[in-house]
Amino acid sequence: MNRPAVALRMMVAILLLGCLVAATACSSPTLAEQRAQILDHKIHFDGLSMQAFLDTWGEPTYRHRERMQFYTLSDGNSVPRFRVPLGEPPPGWSTAILSGDAVFFGYADRGELLGFAEGRLVYREKVPAKEIHELGKTWAREERFKTRLESPNVPTPPK
Repeated sequence: MNRPAVALRMMVAILLLGCLVAATACSSPTLAEQRAQILDHKIHFDGLSMQAFLDTWGEPTYRHRERMQFYTLSDGNSVPRFRVPLGEPPPGWSTAILSGDAVFFGYADRGELLGFAEGRLVYREKVPAKEIHELGKTWAREERFKTRLESPNVPTPPK
């Protein structure tokens, strides 16, 4: 293959990559737009951040960080490993798995359990307040015995 053809292909690839990055950046809603969506009960899984929930709903009853695997469902929601019975796939699982450091917010007063990966909402479930309090106690117990190697490197938003 000659050099001009290789250079042309490289330029086209770089241009396409630039367009993809620009399209992704343009599609992310601003923090003000995210807060408005949350207030309008338009909670979806494409672009809502932890900060938007903190600004809108306030500090959660419980906050927890850990490395987690999420089962991606066909409806856009993801389910964390700890919410699925051992050895069973969740209903609607698309066979995709998201893995990494995660942050969970438990809002007992709202009955909402939220999960974030890379700062973005990936999991939402309506859960009774009693169950959220039990989960918060479990997280506190686990936190006491967690080693440095088990602690994720997730930045915690300011309180």
